[in-house]
Amino acid sequence: MVAETNGSGGTTVHKTLTNVPLWIDNAPVESGAELQFQVKTSTEELLWTASGADAAVARRAVDSAAAAFPAWAQTPPTARRRLVLKLADVVAARRADITEAIMAETGAQTGWANGINLDLVVGFLEELASGISAAETGLAPPTSSQDRLALVVKQPYGVVLGIAPWNAPFILAMRAVATPIACGNTAVLKASELSPRTHHFLAETFAAAGFPAGVLNVVQHSRERAPEVMEALIAHPAVRKVNFTGSTAVGKLVAQQAGLHLKPLLMELGGKAPLIVLADADLDAAAQAAVVGGYLHVSLPTSVPRHALTSQHGQICMATERVIVVSSVLDAFMAKLKAVAAGFDAGRATSAQGAEKTQGLVAQAVKDGARLAHGSNELSRATLRPTILTDVPRDTPLFYAESFGPTLTVHAVASADEALRLANDTEYGLSASIFSRDVMGAMRLARRLDSGAVHINGMTVHDEPGLPHGGYKSSGYGRFGARWGLDEFLQLKTITVQGT
Repeated sequence: MVAETNGSGGTTVHKTLTNVPLWIDNAPVESGAELQFQVKTSTEELLWTASGADAAVARRAVDSAAAAFPAWAQTPPTARRRLVLKLADVVAARRADITEAIMAETGAQTGWANGINLDLVVGFLEELASGISAAETGLAPPTSSQDRLALVVKQPYGVVLGIAPWNAPFILAMRAVATPIACGNTAVLKASELSPRTHHFLAETFAAAGFPAGVLNVVQHSRERAPEVMEALIAHPAVRKVNFTGSTAVGKLVAQQAGLHLKPLLMELGGKAPLIVLADADLDAAAQAAVVGGYLHVSLPTSVPRHALTSQHGQICMATERVIVVSSVLDAFMAKLKAVAAGFDAGRATSAQGAEKTQGLVAQAVKDGARLAHGSNELSRATLRPTILTDVPRDTPLFYAESFGPTLTVHAVASADEALRLANDTEYGLSASIFSRDVMGAMRLARRLDSGAVHINGMTVHDEPGLPHGGYKSSGYGRFGARWGLDEFLQLKTITVQGT
């Protein structure tokens, strides 16, 4: 492997520079030097170069997927299920290589890279395989005539474009392409320019599992080529659906392009996740959930030991941002919150620009009157110290903006109804938490929250293979995950037969 890791799990030494190829027709494809770009850490250490696509290469990738579609769409569900299960085995066998690539490209530490991006992927693929046949089961609804038979069948769309981010690069890329492929579609993955090697490993695992050539193609590109490549991919007539995971700002651009070409979309976008602490809450559990949910790059499963819960810089759409506390328990909660935060190490941002954006939001909030209750807004080599702010005014950008960094804002309210109003006062609606010993009362409150998921007595960062995942409002539309995710990539066809 190219990168070495130090004792704390960070990447420090890069022995050999290699070029990450594109992947078309189950084979690596090298681009010309003029399309290649450098992949660096957030501290500007060169990792490797990557072959980049232009519009012509992007169209070639879609053409390959389109050519593979007719045969793949006719592959029986049982055969596709066996391949998906084989894919899970291949991923498990490549664990070490994939983990090292994630750590090198994103700055993630071992517990997160190995726990979420590998363990969760294996579970996701097993769940996906188990649902293929049921998802494709059609109906024979009654008709207005005894002499007419009606069938409603489910069929794949064709070529699906999956656009995956860098912050959870393996699981989110796998989710973007494995689900449509399992349904009989073929796919093109537009890989992130920040994690091309991780996404290249995904392509290799599909080939090693036995998926036919063209069923999955992977292209990446330099930042400068993004508009050209995106437009070419979405505009291609063979692309029949697009799924995107990323920021709301970029999601709007993707939606504009898709709208021009009447391509349906599935999108999971940004968030401003609230965590509500009611008067009867377990304050220790709430404080722990707020810090872990706010500072992690992504959540860790319960099997991961507590010492692995080191900060990954808050770089996740479900990260806790607003902590809303009933004022009668505010002082006691703040003491516990700061104590937990004090024991949480700072991680490294994936890009210096992202860390600088978060630092700027915090600095402006303090300038506008917010109080820095914990930490210091210091940036060193793309690493921010985790912070907690109180008294954040509504007219400072941090009040409404997604920070995407290790910062929490704490807000005092007089009642549960006031907490609900504040939690809903955002354009986002991806995830939320409520801490209360009155579970039924929390359930009633959960139904009134404008959020795709609400976790009672659990942190805002939560996803698992058997649940739907997606947001309300500007956090996107449609759902990934389990049978809901499978339904996204199957379209209905009505067939009638008239008796003679």
